[in-house]
Amino acid sequence: MKIFVLVCAVLVTSLPVQAQEQGPAEAVVHALFDAMRAGDGAAARALVKAGAPLERLQADGTVKAGSFEKWTAWIDEQAPGDADEQIFAVKTFHSTAGLATVAAPFVIYYKGELVGCGVNQFSLALTSDGWRIIHGIDVPYAGDCATYRDMVEGE
Repeated sequence: MKIFVLVCAVLVTSLPVQAQEQGPAEAVVHALFDAMRAGDGAAARALVKAGAPLERLQADGTVKAGSFEKWTAWIDEQAPGDADEQIFAVKTFHSTAGLATVAAPFVIYYKGELVGCGVNQFSLALTSDGWRIIHGIDVPYAGDCATYRDMVEGE
């Protein structure tokens, strides 16, 4: 829990930016998880810049490399509703007109079973095709995921 709180504090306090109401960058992140729930990897891929990394900060402080390409291919293998990552208490930070960071705590269910929780962080850029995700990273929460949402929303 201490590592999770420290990582969240660093992420939020290191951004010299101002939180905004939900806008187009945050809408892209919501659409990403809508595509996941629908089992539609093509829709998810359309929201991400080709080659964008998708990483995970491990409990030991190392970063596990991955890619949105691999993740969206996995989405293609899922039936609608199998993978249900629910984001909440989402905050969007804009540093300039063309860059945004979206922090999105999550709980994830797979085939109806709670399998994890934590925080996603996405970097987005305003491209000629609209807002696109250019980087993603998450950190899993090591505590009780059954109470995680209430804990985060109660802060």
